[in-house]
Amino acid sequence: MSKSEHSEVQSPVADCLANGRLIVCSGPGGVGKTTTAAALGLRGALMGRKVIVLTIDPAKRLANSLGLDQLTNTPQLIALDAHRDQLPDPGEGELWAMMLDQEQTFADLVRRHAPDSGALERAEDNNIYKLLSTALHGMQEYMALEKLHDLYTGGYFDLVVLDTPPTKNALDFLETPKRASRFFDERIVKWFLPDKSTRKGFIGRVINPGAIVQGLLAKIFGESFIGDLIEFFDTFQYLFEVLKERGDMIEFILRDPQTYFLIICSADPRRIREALFFHEKLQTLNQTAQAFIINRVTPRFDLDDLDPLDPGEFDALLGAHGFDDPARATALREQLQTHYRALAERARKDRAAIAELAKKVSAERLQAIPLLGEDVHTLGALLKLSQWLSPATPSA
Repeated sequence: MSKSEHSEVQSPVADCLANGRLIVCSGPGGVGKTTTAAALGLRGALMGRKVIVLTIDPAKRLANSLGLDQLTNTPQLIALDAHRDQLPDPGEGELWAMMLDQEQTFADLVRRHAPDSGALERAEDNNIYKLLSTALHGMQEYMALEKLHDLYTGGYFDLVVLDTPPTKNALDFLETPKRASRFFDERIVKWFLPDKSTRKGFIGRVINPGAIVQGLLAKIFGESFIGDLIEFFDTFQYLFEVLKERGDMIEFILRDPQTYFLIICSADPRRIREALFFHEKLQTLNQTAQAFIINRVTPRFDLDDLDPLDPGEFDALLGAHGFDDPARATALREQLQTHYRALAERARKDRAAIAELAKKVSAERLQAIPLLGEDVHTLGALLKLSQWLSPATPSA
């Protein structure tokens, strides 16, 4: 069933959870994106699906949101049944989580596809390999593609929830499939492969594009670097086609009708501007945001309720709790009123900012989550957050 058919009867986020195979959570930093991704994963599991939440952000927020000390590069099952005092019965649903380790993922990729132990040893001793696996800009995105490919095509998980880094890095990730195909283009790779041909004539040996490129690079980086580079490309020939295929496959996955993009932000106008920037960039990549999740929205305050108790009742209430100094009671009452008015003004500004966003992307694509007043470090707290993302699951 298409996205449009579902969106007529369900909220956008509920549609993603019920029918998606991949949910990409993107948006500004510091808006609760990782915690929201964890809440989406929990909600999907409570709907009976086998869900894994993958974060490519090296911060430990995902583990904290799930009440764990740490996550690794290996999928970890969250024991939902052990928290039946906090959670509904998940039925056959499962929640898994993991955090990308780019160095370990690259090492696993090399070991899995190396044609023999000799090639593996040469790779692990090569300086270019070490640079690629740890320091090369963009390698995190390449390895995220590799891990996403494995999880998506592995056949076990019904839904992958991908927690991306803040906006710019997320855009790098989305553009990586095309970059992978260009980087590993054989017309470029062959410049660095040893020329084993014995049939080239004099002109072919003299006017050799690969030799020219290598000569220029040798002058810049030194002969030892070029030696490592040539050895790297010669050793890793077996990986180039694999990585190009991964890029092509991920390009297909990101365009699949069962892939949904959610932009997570807050009601802060600066964060909304960044969310709109990401939305516009998505459109240039021929992608569409299914929904905007607006976190930490200040609840509406009615200014008529600023004085729920007259001064005498308020003083009596404080006196019952040991505050029997009239001067302190008056000061406290004034502080509460000031704080209440500030919250009311903040709530007004939040709704004004959300109304402006609705004009640009339509109100039907917005889903607001109120400021809950507590950090999410347990599955019980995560459940409260998740209940704002889709219709409630029957309780235990």
